[in-house]
Amino acid sequence: MKKVLILLLAVMLVFTLASCSPKETETENGTGAEVGTETGTEPEIYVGEGWSSEYYNPETMKGVVLNLYGVTDVVRPILDIFEEDTGIKVEHLTLKNAEILQRLSNEFDVGVSIADIWFTGGADTFINAAQNGLLIPYKSPPGAELDDIMKDTEGYWHGTSLTIVNWVVNKELIEQKGLKMPETWEDLLQEGLKGEVAMPNPASSGTGYNTISAIIEVKGEEAGWAYLEKLIEQVSFFSPRGSDPAQHVVNGEAIVGINPTDGGRELEINNPHIALVYPEDGTGWWPQPVAIVNGTKNEEAAKVFVDWLLSKRGMETIARERYAAVARQDVERPEGIVDISTINLFATDFQLNAERRDEILAEWEKRVSAAAR
Repeated sequence: MKKVLILLLAVMLVFTLASCSPKETETENGTGAEVGTETGTEPEIYVGEGWSSEYYNPETMKGVVLNLYGVTDVVRPILDIFEEDTGIKVEHLTLKNAEILQRLSNEFDVGVSIADIWFTGGADTFINAAQNGLLIPYKSPPGAELDDIMKDTEGYWHGTSLTIVNWVVNKELIEQKGLKMPETWEDLLQEGLKGEVAMPNPASSGTGYNTISAIIEVKGEEAGWAYLEKLIEQVSFFSPRGSDPAQHVVNGEAIVGINPTDGGRELEINNPHIALVYPEDGTGWWPQPVAIVNGTKNEEAAKVFVDWLLSKRGMETIARERYAAVARQDVERPEGIVDISTINLFATDFQLNAERRDEILAEWEKRVSAAAR
């Protein structure tokens, strides 16, 4: 009986030791310790050329399709290079900021998410979306390379490239009218520019909203609105997209256009009658964010996209293909891109401007309607 008892105790000890020993799992490089064991506490990370992600699986993700909402189609080459690196395809729908926000809200309400990711747009709209539960937080490891102003503290969005508000000026028309080349915001109020300024509608355009919210923030509530009332008198019509005013100026339909730029000079180079001006007394700006949509059915692939985009490989691709100044400081600025340090950028509280969005737009509409009467 004693021998049997000893044998049973020995068997139990063997099973106990086996259950406590580290398990091994197959990895692409052979065997690796399972997460949470004594010999391996970190998840396995896929390392590509200049990028990495713990969520990428080259065998299961090739052919996966991500749906993306964005405000510009110039990111298409970036998406194509991402597909070459990962095998993950990205279908892209271009909409205005307000349209994206409304779509995401509608999709969330009915419980049917079409988009997986949102890339490009106004930072205020991303903040608004996060506050309303339309995005999911993800603190992407390469996001640690970004300055705090370039990302959400909870990981709801990360900035990629920078967009700066500048003016597109028709040199021929301004000379014909004998007007001063605008250098400050006050210069836009010249009598000769009445009805000759093109501006995007703040209700639909991130550029438009950034412009008015930044002016109110910098000048103060009373002085800011007083200035904007005068500016409204100078604008012939408010276009739906931020890119529209530049085209109006190129076509001679306006003398000055309030315009978003990534820092390039193509518009000036391709149109000799055009000058790009950065206001001496400061101007608005924002990071072009990327975020994951709440309700996505492809969350891991969406995280791979964010990891890739924020990596050095992704940021170098953005800088080269979009010809833009990017949010990572360890990425070389392409030749011809404006040096950000030479521009007076407004100190901007994106969070506050997002919280005040409805209030500011309501007040703006009231003043525009009053000017039209």
